[in-house]
Amino acid sequence: MAAYSNLLLTPEMQLALNRKLLSRFRAKIVFNKFGDQSGISTPGGVAENWRRMEVIRPVSVASQVGTTTWPPDATYTNAAAALLTEGTFFVPSVAASWASITATVQQFGQAAYISEWAEKLSVDPQVPEYVKNFSEAMPELLDLVTRDILLAATNIQYANGRASQSAVVSGDFFTLVEYRKALRTLKNANAESINGKWPIIVHPNTTYDLQGDSNITNLWTNGGAGNKQGDIFDDTFSDIPFGGRVFESTLAPLVRASGYTDYYNTFVVGKEAYGTTKVNKIPSEVIVHPPGTSGVADPLNQVGTVGWKANFAAVMLNQANLVRIVHQTSSFTGTRAAAPV
Repeated sequence: MAAYSNLLLTPEMQLALNRKLLSRFRAKIVFNKFGDQSGISTPGGVAENWRRMEVIRPVSVASQVGTTTWPPDATYTNAAAALLTEGTFFVPSVAASWASITATVQQFGQAAYISEWAEKLSVDPQVPEYVKNFSEAMPELLDLVTRDILLAATNIQYANGRASQSAVVSGDFFTLVEYRKALRTLKNANAESINGKWPIIVHPNTTYDLQGDSNITNLWTNGGAGNKQGDIFDDTFSDIPFGGRVFESTLAPLVRASGYTDYYNTFVVGKEAYGTTKVNKIPSEVIVHPPGTSGVADPLNQVGTVGWKANFAAVMLNQANLVRIVHQTSSFTGTRAAAPV
């Protein structure tokens, strides 16, 4: 039988290209939602300063209302107070103290080379996809900058009453009880909520444990009024009892200690716990330089670039207004035999 080699599929017929590119799935941006956002007007330097006059504590008059015991961990300006005497000049004795916090703006950025051939001959559009991708990467990096500032917060709660991170063990999860402890700490510091809610920034593995916390599910199924029972079927899982609102992101920090034990960090945030700033006159942007725009650096017009840059800073404004809870999750218990790939 004769061989009809000309009936074989040509390279163009062997592969069908879907012209719709697949989606990229990235972490949710959460940390920069709750800071005190500001901006530096130019000329104004690259550092922004926040100030706060500390609370002037009214000292009660013992003969009338007894002695007041103030929170030992609170920062107050002591103010002597006394009953006024008719016809006698009162001598002012209050000297308020001030808190001053400064954040210095830095620039961040990424860039990629795009060759003339890649731009003009690729099946898929190169430059537009780089622009979109960098537009997603920029806010993600800025969220990481703020996250790392919060990771250094000093108001720390170790799950299950543990004394340190290394003492946190399997079963020490973030639960409704841990949230209530954090809320107690914030309220004892006179912290305020944000728009009527206490943001809780969690990792998805932490959300999983919260969804199985019987203290929450029992309230929904047995004690909820109206359509509250339906919350258990809500895939957004946003509100929990006592004013908490959950914001989930894989950017929530996971610390892997020696022995590969996973320690998760969850944040309960109050008003003005931290701040962010930028230089207003230098906007964040994605920048495209096509081939042929680099002058003598590219004498044959072969290479272009795509990149982004942004200026940004984050700083803790009030340590007492944020609680960082260190805990484990049910997603991993015990010790890993080897480092993960």
